[in-house]
Amino acid sequence: MRPRAQAAHGRSFGQQAGVYDEVRPRYPDAAINLVSSEWSDLEICDLGAGTGILSSALLDRGANVIAIDPDEVALANNPARSLVGSAEDTGLPDACVDIVTVAQAWHWFDEAAAAAEIDRILRPGGHLIILINQLDVRIDWVLRLSRIMHAGDVYRPAYRPSPAGFDLLDHALVEFTTPLPFEGIVDLARTRSYWLRSNQTTRSRVESNLHEYFSVEQPFDGELDLPYMCLAYVLRSHGRTTAKLRTQQL
Repeated sequence: MRPRAQAAHGRSFGQQAGVYDEVRPRYPDAAINLVSSEWSDLEICDLGAGTGILSSALLDRGANVIAIDPDEVALANNPARSLVGSAEDTGLPDACVDIVTVAQAWHWFDEAAAAAEIDRILRPGGHLIILINQLDVRIDWVLRLSRIMHAGDVYRPAYRPSPAGFDLLDHALVEFTTPLPFEGIVDLARTRSYWLRSNQTTRSRVESNLHEYFSVEQPFDGELDLPYMCLAYVLRSHGRTTAKLRTQQL
């Protein structure tokens, strides 16, 4: 994350760490397995790991995961080994991991500095996987929901991450749904940056608009299957380019 934005995001996100973990969607198997179907014993750095939604999935697959995030509150919920750090300065030694995963955090990073740091900690031939879950705004009613929440989810079909020193090997769009009751949808809005940055008047207006939308325009009973898309990208490092090698150990 950019140093100032990263710190601000960490402070605000801590308020909703538990809610985030409860209502944010998991990452579909087809997206996780794009880089590898066998994660057992791989050394993984989950960068911008937060509460550990992806970290948990990788641990379940037998990977050895170190979770890096600037938010101590979020990391307290993460089941992996954790270290407070940033994308630009992880605090990890050189060439120590096989794969770096970035789930839902790439847009917070200073791309050039993060790419150099990721390149440094990856072993030769190592991979970077970027996963982005977003509301499937190709569907009209989901687009309307996104706008009410000020979610900022915009689908750009031509987008490909292109950090310096990495080649894009593969990419995929995986469609999936996650069930949420109405209160879960309201909680989802409460985890968005817009809500976290807003005053109580704005927050109340967003919640009121959600109540009206699902009472009048898009009513449902029980749970709603909320459509998502996971954008997955697999990149491979050209090789370490940083001049200095760190000597500290995990």
